[in-house]
Amino acid sequence: VSQVELPGVLVQEGPAPGPSPTTTPAPVPPPTSAPVSAPVPDPTSAPTLNPTLAPLPDPTSAPTPAPSPAPTEAPVLSPPPSNTGPTGTAVATVLDPDSTGTRVGITNTPDITRAYDGTTSKLLLKATNAGQPGFDITPVWPQTIVHGIRVYTSSDSTSRDPTSFVLSGWNDANGEWQVIAEGALSLPSGRNSHTNPLGYITSSTPTQGDPNFYHKEVLFENTQLYSKYRVIFPGKERCVSQVELPGLKTCSGAGENCAESAHCCSGMCLGGTTCSA
Repeated sequence: VSQVELPGVLVQEGPAPGPSPTTTPAPVPPPTSAPVSAPVPDPTSAPTLNPTLAPLPDPTSAPTPAPSPAPTEAPVLSPPPSNTGPTGTAVATVLDPDSTGTRVGITNTPDITRAYDGTTSKLLLKATNAGQPGFDITPVWPQTIVHGIRVYTSSDSTSRDPTSFVLSGWNDANGEWQVIAEGALSLPSGRNSHTNPLGYITSSTPTQGDPNFYHKEVLFENTQLYSKYRVIFPGKERCVSQVELPGLKTCSGAGENCAESAHCCSGMCLGGTTCSA
């Protein structure tokens, strides 16, 4: 014969090398998905909700309304003295120009009325060795209550400005002087000029001294009635232009003593001494 053929299929012995390395790494997905998905939700969502939402409502609403009303309303009530007791007509000063004044503890003889004439006329007080220069004043109105003292600077040197004061009142009931108020005075350096012999007219109110002239006001608590006052400016030489005692002019009731019918709360002054009903 010339040729013999055996038609069929060639078969190799042993495991196929291709599929083995491809299917063997199947266990890789489990370790990859477990550590990525499991830890993410726990640490991210838990700390975000608790510290962010819980603290906001409390500190934001609570501190805002509390401090606002307190500092706004408090100063409005504090400046005026809260005096209680007898009432009357509020005046810029209980010392009328017609009041009676006398010198106290001074060697010179100035016109004491300059202290309460309602002008910036200069009043110089030269003290005795005791160093307590001043004056006594009996107001026209028989019974008054003072709530403060205003002292106006003069045209003199600042070295003669009062640096302190002592204000006393005469109590008719026990017949002695009682200290109403005392303390330091810090007058402004500005000077109030005047024309000889009178000064410029001041215009004050019960609650405020004349803003057109340099002065110092000291307010204090007092409910006691007095019929006359003593003002002392300790030192060797003291010079002022005006002293005001803001306060109340009180009236007398029926059966009480009076000097004029105007001093009675109602009715007339009978026999020059007693108020009628």
